[in-house]
Amino acid sequence: MVKESYRAQWERSRAYLETGDLGLALQELRDALTLAPDDAVLWEEIFNLSLLGGLTQNALAAALRLRQLAPENPNFIGLHAMAALLAGKLTEALPLFEEVLQRDPESVEARRQLARALDIAGQRGRARTLLEEAVAKAPSDTGAPNDLAVYYLEHVPQEGPALAASVLAPVLEAHPQDPTTHFNLALALRLGEPAKARHHAQQVLQGGDKELRTKAQQLLTMIPA
Repeated sequence: MVKESYRAQWERSRAYLETGDLGLALQELRDALTLAPDDAVLWEEIFNLSLLGGLTQNALAAALRLRQLAPENPNFIGLHAMAALLAGKLTEALPLFEEVLQRDPESVEARRQLARALDIAGQRGRARTLLEEAVAKAPSDTGAPNDLAVYYLEHVPQEGPALAASVLAPVLEAHPQDPTTHFNLALALRLGEPAKARHHAQQVLQGGDKELRTKAQQLLTMIPA
């Protein structure tokens, strides 16, 4: 909850953010911290805006402050893990992601995040196991199945495309307009079923994700006629 003591700074920060001025938005939050230096809401907002601006060291500093304020808060442990990973501190991030999963052993998101870190660390066997567990828990979500499909395409050379297409089928049925799912299906099918691959790539071109549209356009030039 935003406190009255710094509501003016908070609202100015939000206004600057809406105009795209991230620097001034962050400065307003820092000004608010002079009024409430131990307020977790402020520090979490600084974390979020720092990540938005690619300021990974700032985000890590905010996460560390949140951990000081609430060392056992699992959400703050997760933020610390994420910031450490983005800052290139893999050895710091891995045990934090492990701790998040230990605290919430049924979490799909905790599995995804730990699998991502393990993949970067080259521990791909366990990364695959975690992603497959995540997909078993949420087979039609857009997140974990797409993560697993990418894993299959990158690390399982022969069977990967078929495995990726299989794991994405329930996602497409539940989310027929999801651009990431269409893109990954295009990747999976581009050699074995080029006509279907072109269809999925063209579906991405109709979506609003500019970066993904660019990738889909490039992919279309690589699909056999």
